[in-house]
Amino acid sequence: MPKFYWAEAVRTAVYIPNRIGEKVSAHELYFERKPNLRHVRLFGSIAYVQMPYEKRRKVDPKSEKCILVSYSQEQKGYDCYNPRTREARVCRDVEFDESL
Repeated sequence: MPKFYWAEAVRTAVYIPNRIGEKVSAHELYFERKPNLRHVRLFGSIAYVQMPYEKRRKVDPKSEKCILVSYSQEQKGYDCYNPRTREARVCRDVEFDESL
């Protein structure tokens, strides 16, 4: 992964401790409820991102192989890096392969 994504790695490393505290997390203090962590995935895992129907033809693959970089802060989704196109984008329709 390119070096300019190290900031994303640090942001992801801080994401979990902010939601899981020793006694009470920062998330719990701010929102006054326990956080839902079902969306948390392994950093750097393979993510198969579904391609929008408008951007593919009938015989094109339905998904692209990407790498999970971080969790989106603007909307509900994951920031995924595509090494083939060398770009990152926010994705919601993602299947993960966490078996390293």
